[in-house]
Amino acid sequence: MTDFFSADADADLAVARIEEQIAEAQERARRAGEVRQEIDALRGSATSPRRELTVTVDASGRLVSVDVNDAAYRLSPRDLGRLIVETANAAQRQAGAKAVELASEAFGEESGIVAHLRDEVERSTRPAAGGTGDGTRIQY
Repeated sequence: MTDFFSADADADLAVARIEEQIAEAQERARRAGEVRQEIDALRGSATSPRRELTVTVDASGRLVSVDVNDAAYRLSPRDLGRLIVETANAAQRQAGAKAVELASEAFGEESGIVAHLRDEVERSTRPAAGGTGDGTRIQY
């Protein structure tokens, strides 16, 4: 009889452990959804050094807005174009850093999710030879 009760207790422990793991997985999934929404709503902004313009991008680096000050119109078209790209790249780096920070807070600094996001941000903000850091190549 002892073996029957022992097996029954082992089964109860196994079921309890599985239920706990399911609850933990559901909580992680819920939190991942929240973080995804926070990252989707995230914006990064940068202002040029002399405040000619401010660029805002979303979490993926897409332009949301470019606010141009009257001082920007004194720049040559070439310099204005370069300044827009440089400022957009700075905004993209800021948005990427915010996304990594949000993910780190939710999943821990050593999480695989955070490592993957960090790698994506580094890859997307690293300047290519002759490029601007976003995969765009500008020639004048």
